[in-house]
Amino acid sequence: MRTSVPPDRRGRPGPSLVSSWSDVPHLFEPASSGRAKCRACGDRIANGELRFGERLPNPFADDGGEMTHWYHPACAAYRRPEPFLETVDAAGQALADRERLVREATLGAAHHRVPRLNRAERASSGRATCRHCREKIEKDAWRFSLVFYEDGRFVPAGFVHASCAAAYFETTDILDRLRHFSPGLGDADLAEIRAALATGAG
Repeated sequence: MRTSVPPDRRGRPGPSLVSSWSDVPHLFEPASSGRAKCRACGDRIANGELRFGERLPNPFADDGGEMTHWYHPACAAYRRPEPFLETVDAAGQALADRERLVREATLGAAHHRVPRLNRAERASSGRATCRHCREKIEKDAWRFSLVFYEDGRFVPAGFVHASCAAAYFETTDILDRLRHFSPGLGDADLAEIRAALATGAG
């Protein structure tokens, strides 16, 4: 669920919710416009909607300035778990579904490959190789695309068989994030993916 922070009496967005730790400059705040896109999913963040900002050194600034990468809170919990967890206390009651997002971020922080999970899809050909077993992924078989986080960007990093996911991620607790980043999955698709995960876990 995405959350909007109530505006003030003049209709302006509410205040920023900045982490209280001086060495953690990340923040939660309501979007001041609808122009910024989420770094993880690529969708726009609606005006007034709560967003997470990860502040990083700006490599193009001569004065050692910073830049901010914006995320939907759920996308940040899934893709940038450590900065999210460092800052989540600053969000207070403005963050909806807090308990679930903290749980998902904690999972991602504990299993370092889990934040790489991108989308579930059927293989469009039989050419791609699974990053775990190194075998070809058959056409139309379920596969999970991966991304690496490098220099503030999410870079495509190949695929794993759905049946190899348990071994690769070292957990099968990935369905929530699959549904989040693959909203087109239907009940039948999810049933097949669960079966594939169970096969690999066995």
